[in-house]
Amino acid sequence: MAISNLVRNLRDAELVLRDGSSPSPLTLTVVLDEGDLSWTERQRTIEVKDRGRIAGGHLRKGDEESVSVSFSAKWTQLLGRAVTPGDPLQLYEFLVFASGSGVQSTSATGEQNTLTFEFTVQDPAGIASEQVIFEKVYQESLSMSEGDDYNVIHFTGRAFMRRPLVNRLA
Repeated sequence: MAISNLVRNLRDAELVLRDGSSPSPLTLTVVLDEGDLSWTERQRTIEVKDRGRIAGGHLRKGDEESVSVSFSAKWTQLLGRAVTPGDPLQLYEFLVFASGSGVQSTSATGEQNTLTFEFTVQDPAGIASEQVIFEKVYQESLSMSEGDDYNVIHFTGRAFMRRPLVNRLA
């Protein structure tokens, strides 16, 4: 198995968002010059104590927990197709399912709106590129900040799965 010691981060990445449109999903590819990606996998454990004491007690697996995911990226425009059909989709309108954008949830009708996030990080050495996939991602918070040099969008949500799918790309 090939190993690369070069650090890869979102400067070497792109984010592809997929919706639930059928037969072919709408996609939005965001090339990430700067930003960050983080996720947290949680495992619930139940501590069963013996009369309030750890000694003599034991541990038991708890309920499964969904993985939390967050990312930040630069943005230049918030609305595109929702305002003018000929414009390309923008990250903001894709994430908020903006009226007129045509973005459909990956969840069933009546459930929380979700999307699929695919982060592909290219290895600069061309040896060990990776893809991190989060399915059924729903939004917990979305914030935008405007700055002198660039604007930042920050997304926080959860993927309705225990951990992301992480794949090595050839």
